[in-house]
Amino acid sequence: MLVKRLQKELRDLNKDPIPKCIVKPLEQDIKQWRFVFKGEDDTIYKGGLYMGSIILPEKYPFAPPSIKIITPNGRFKPDTRICLSYSDWHPETWNPGLTVRTMILGLISFFYEETKTEGCVNAIDAKQRPYYAINSIQYNRTHKEYLDLFSDNHLEQDIHTEKETV
Repeated sequence: MLVKRLQKELRDLNKDPIPKCIVKPLEQDIKQWRFVFKGEDDTIYKGGLYMGSIILPEKYPFAPPSIKIITPNGRFKPDTRICLSYSDWHPETWNPGLTVRTMILGLISFFYEETKTEGCVNAIDAKQRPYYAINSIQYNRTHKEYLDLFSDNHLEQDIHTEKETV
């Protein structure tokens, strides 16, 4: 049941992608998903490309995932579980109707808020957000999973084109 559900979610994401975001499971483990999303132009994250992970438990969709942002960003601690109402921090509020798509959309929306939660950075790191945005692609390119899954992605190319035209 788990594999069929995840294959369907992947087909749906490929058919109707999340804007400015690419989502893929690891080839060797369909329960481990990675995603990259582009920082919005009207934010201090502009020019950034942020990789995250969703690790789904064996009991998915009846148990919540672990969610992280891997790329340093000034909002969340890199590679640290983030406390969200739909993450493994709060199994009591988990809804089996949620999908990888809805979780990523929720995380991206929360990324642009200033609401504090477990996994957030301190105020000093928050001031470094533009620096993290500028260096995000370079950081991602040091990460094996990024290279394996996203090295030839259109989001990175879009950011390079934008920088050249400025």
